[in-house]
Amino acid sequence: MREPDPILPGEAAGIARSASQRLLAFASFGLAGLLSAGLPGRAEASPGIDGTRNLSMGNATRGSSTGTDAVLINPAGLSYAQQFEIEPVYQFNLQDRTHGLGVFISDSLNSPHVALGLGYVFTRGTPRIRYDDPMGERQSLDLTHFGHEVAGALSVTAVRNWLYIAIKPKWQYVSLRYLDEDNIAIDHRPKLNAFGLDAAVALNVLGWVRFAVVGYNLAGPSRPARGDSTTADEIEGITTAEQPNINTENLRRIADYPRSLGHGLAVFPTRSMNFSINLDATYDFTSYRAEHEKWTRTTVHGGAEYVVGPVPIRVGGWWDSRGPGRADDRGYVSAGLGFIRPAALGGIGVDIGAGFAQQVAGPVQGQLDTVISFNLGIRLQPDI
Repeated sequence: MREPDPILPGEAAGIARSASQRLLAFASFGLAGLLSAGLPGRAEASPGIDGTRNLSMGNATRGSSTGTDAVLINPAGLSYAQQFEIEPVYQFNLQDRTHGLGVFISDSLNSPHVALGLGYVFTRGTPRIRYDDPMGERQSLDLTHFGHEVAGALSVTAVRNWLYIAIKPKWQYVSLRYLDEDNIAIDHRPKLNAFGLDAAVALNVLGWVRFAVVGYNLAGPSRPARGDSTTADEIEGITTAEQPNINTENLRRIADYPRSLGHGLAVFPTRSMNFSINLDATYDFTSYRAEHEKWTRTTVHGGAEYVVGPVPIRVGGWWDSRGPGRADDRGYVSAGLGFIRPAALGGIGVDIGAGFAQQVAGPVQGQLDTVISFNLGIRLQPDI
């Protein structure tokens, strides 16, 4: 009989504060070390944060993301442009009530050969299970979806202006728990506490086209919160009716950290980063393999960005095939705006953005799947 620790009031906030303090110390130490060494250091891989630009363009940005956005979706993109940026990001998923808060630092300014990034993501959600109690009344049980991710990214220019190779080692922790009738914390699924690894390669063709391939969670993949069925027979530690009619559809069907492969194509018609057309696809080898031995979840993404003065206009969308058959397929549209002022030599610039993604096709679980994201980045160009 397992007896996990109860979720004490303020525990999550305390852990978040201590983790944030560790992040600041880690980031400060890392940047100090990078600067003293003369080297630079600028999801769908993270369950809590996609990145505002990435989300706004339908996560079709593997070929065009730079800086902090690249730390999230394609670490090889750190070498696409020279910039130094510190950026906090907030994201909220209305359907499963999940908050994501991230802080990212990227620097590709000091060397034409090496770029580095640091990132921390804190995730907290409160999904629900619904069931009938012994009196036949409909009840809901709130779970706590809790996670940390600390990552570093290294991108190397293998062939200048042509070929970039990157790795992203990370530590990732995710739990999904609830309190039973005796106030004991029960793990709805085993915790993930593992070191993960992403790897990427990107090719630039004369500034017109970029192609990228990224392997996510090659080490440390996680299990999904539930299987194909949205019902269950019992909830451990909770008294229910003989026929409890348990509904788990509010839980994430997709693994928090699936082992997957993504590739992206970005076309720049004017040979400028100010205008890009993007087409991506991903292949999830984890989320549905337990129930369907050979099934691979596929997503197809499209997006575009056009910068008018300091304002980037972003649109996109994607199709998510989910499991076998078409009954659970989903379609999304996305859009966003920003304000970017590059940093002058010895000065400070800004990168502000807001974006959303909205489900427009597929099954509805209580409400349509809606995600919103905001970022406030500070760009620096030290005169050294």
